[in-house]
Amino acid sequence: MTESPRSAVVFAYHNVGVSCLKVLLAGDVQVPLVVTHADDASENIWFASVSDVCKEHNIPCITPEDPKSPDLVQRLQAIKPSYIFSFYYRFMLPAAILEQAGIGAYNMHGSLLPKYRGRVPVNWAVLHGETETGVTLHEMMKRHLTSLAS
Repeated sequence: MTESPRSAVVFAYHNVGVSCLKVLLAGDVQVPLVVTHADDASENIWFASVSDVCKEHNIPCITPEDPKSPDLVQRLQAIKPSYIFSFYYRFMLPAAILEQAGIGAYNMHGSLLPKYRGRVPVNWAVLHGETETGVTLHEMMKRHLTSLAS
């Protein structure tokens, strides 16, 4: 009996996104779609390009302005990925996206959580004079929010 192929939709940006995407590809994970950010002409782009890696490997790559788009959810429903990964993607993924992962959805965060949650954790580690840091791969789950209004 052969094992079913592993597939992952990847949300990625920056050097971390490039490195993690390459690890998945080297591990024979099928990547039918990558979602990234369009480079901003006003930014000084000094890091590697996720879209360039996609071009090298003939992987469809899109740059939607809104990760909550119903079109994106429909596209993921059609793909039916085993996994969804977020590697330095700038936005939190909504529950409708996370629910499309057959096995699980995971995020690579640039600190040893719970320290330096949020954006630019490496910058905060440097500013606080940390002598040790690392990364955390954690499962993403939909949030259950309750109203605090009384």
